Amino acid sequence: MDKILRKLVSKKGMTITAIVFVVLLIASIGFAFMTKVNYNMSLYLPEDSKTKQSMEVFEEEFGLTTMLQVMISDTNNEEVAEIVDEVKQIEGVKSVNWLGDVADLKQPVDAVSNPLVNRFYKDGNYLLTIEMNEDEYSLVTDQAIDKTQDYLKTKAVTVNYRGPAMSAKTTRDLTARETLNIMAVVVPVALIILIIGSTSWIEPVVVLISLLTAIVINLGVNGFMPNISFITMAMASALQLAVSLDYSLFFVHRYYEKREAGMDKRKAAVSSMKDALGSVTASCLTTVFGFLALVFMRYRIGADIGINLAKAVFISYLVALFMMPMLLIVFDKWLLKSKHKSFVPNFKKIGGRIHKGRFPIVAIFLVVMGIAVVFQSKTKFFYGDQGVLEEDDPVVVQDVAITNEFGYFQPVVILYDKDAKTEAVAVAEVLQDHELIDGIDSIVTSIPKTIPSDMIPAEYLDRFVGDKYARMIVSIKVMDETEDMYQVAEDIERICKENFGDNYYTLGYASSITEIKDTVTADGIIVQIISVVTIALIVGLIFKSISIPIVLVLVIQTAIWINFAIPYFTDKTLTYIGYLVVSSLQLGATIDYAVLLTSRYMEFREQKMEKKQALSLAMQKSVNTILVSCFVLAAAGFVEMLMSNVPSVSEMGLLIGRGVLLSGLLVLVALPALLVLLDKPIQMLTFNKKKNKEENI
Repeated sequence: MDKILRKLVSKKGMTITAIVFVVLLIASIGFAFMTKVNYNMSLYLPEDSKTKQSMEVFEEEFGLTTMLQVMISDTNNEEVAEIVDEVKQIEGVKSVNWLGDVADLKQPVDAVSNPLVNRFYKDGNYLLTIEMNEDEYSLVTDQAIDKTQDYLKTKAVTVNYRGPAMSAKTTRDLTARETLNIMAVVVPVALIILIIGSTSWIEPVVVLISLLTAIVINLGVNGFMPNISFITMAMASALQLAVSLDYSLFFVHRYYEKREAGMDKRKAAVSSMKDALGSVTASCLTTVFGFLALVFMRYRIGADIGINLAKAVFISYLVALFMMPMLLIVFDKWLLKSKHKSFVPNFKKIGGRIHKGRFPIVAIFLVVMGIAVVFQSKTKFFYGDQGVLEEDDPVVVQDVAITNEFGYFQPVVILYDKDAKTEAVAVAEVLQDHELIDGIDSIVTSIPKTIPSDMIPAEYLDRFVGDKYARMIVSIKVMDETEDMYQVAEDIERICKENFGDNYYTLGYASSITEIKDTVTADGIIVQIISVVTIALIVGLIFKSISIPIVLVLVIQTAIWINFAIPYFTDKTLTYIGYLVVSSLQLGATIDYAVLLTSRYMEFREQKMEKKQALSLAMQKSVNTILVSCFVLAAAGFVEMLMSNVPSVSEMGLLIGRGVLLSGLLVLVALPALLVLLDKPIQMLTFNKKKNKEENI
């Protein structure tokens, strides 16, 4: 290792390093624009998922279409007819279902006796249901919506939109804007925190050069990935910066120590890299494996988030490892000349106070842990993402406007054998009487039974009948993910099963929720076990200890339990996928703080210092780094929360910010008390060569 590091800090090695990074940066900027962002969450369903099987059958029979509903007000029959004709001509539009399909518009609408009129016209408001040729995640659909909106802006009418096509487009547009906006705030905030926590005016610049280089390279590597989910894309860069900040800080602070000890800059760079390498590698591995635990989810969004965030962290580790020696040497003169008094207290007395109060601190910790364990299990979850939209979200505002006039638009599609007409009629009759079902569109409800099949209009056959299956579109009265939604989905499944046997498929948000709930709940148990066990093993190997990983994981896991117990008391319902991602991130990223403090404590105990002295010195040497890293990661989370209009991303931002602060608090208060109180078993069960052989004082 010494030989490699010496070559790395030689003039020739630094020149080669600089050239390599310049080439990588230029290439990465180009490849970053090739990144394919995926907004279709159904792609992450397990292969044996009923929902995925339903989608495959639906695509074979009808193509993967989607719906957009448009309510037009302040208009008349003639103008709406003109609008419909124009919208039908837009590329990407398959059909438009409207009032003209069920009523003769040559007479006043109020004079039409057809009960179906109320589904398309109420109190001067016209409802158009536009079916697209492709699904809601297609750019063709996106462009069709843009053209529809642009055209309607030329009309003196009031327009509201809703439906899966509109929701997907809104999410896509928000994500594209927010990624850069969030970074534009996170970087200055991180810079301010680094300035406050540093002892040199140039230190933040050196750290940010390393971090931003890693972020750009990671964005370039994304161009080689098949695709990346919009959730990952929205938060990856900010989290990469915040989570991997430690690596550069560890090297910089060790470098200061070596320079203060009288070493020249090249020797100091080599020695600091060598001394900090263990802590930095441990920090990287715990974070990487915390994220990789998500790979074991059957719901593959976990793998997308886990692999991409693990990749980002590992790239930051490699960049810090190869770039920081060069940066430290190049900026050595400015680093030392711009040294200033730290703005952060030196915490000389905090170690002694914690040592003195170790018994009550540990007692309080255990009580809080017990309370948190109980109440975090009572927190409620959403298993989709529609339930967390804010009331002032533009999508919700327009949806409510249409709902107030025409009721909910939450369709469930039933696919059944096209020859099972009698059974279809029976299903439709039962469903029409269900209190949570608003209406049914199908060939058996739209066309009288007395009309022969060969006389059914082609437009109805195209809309409702495929090669093997016919479709029935059921509108339910429940919009949000609630027990009512679970119940109506189960009732639809039961009624279909009783009449169609096994030869049917259901498709829709409501019908998929129960399956997703069962899948991700099982995933959650697996992910948490793998995450805890893997990180404990890594920490155990680093310290060559049985006891240390138990203590460190317990402290961080308690912070996680507290973080997820708080929503119970605030009556907040969380998205389950957010819970899994944040719990893995919080454990993998913030256990670094515990590793740093513990490694310093063990280092000083190995030098035969007393427990109190070792703790005080460990706190002095590590608190500043922990606080800076903690505040930057927390700030990144809170910026995500405040700036993101994507509900799942905003929620995860809050959980990350709060969770990181809780982890930092417990590491700086509870962990020191536990290290001192459990010093004897820790020393007995730690098997390193420099094991302290003195009597524990």
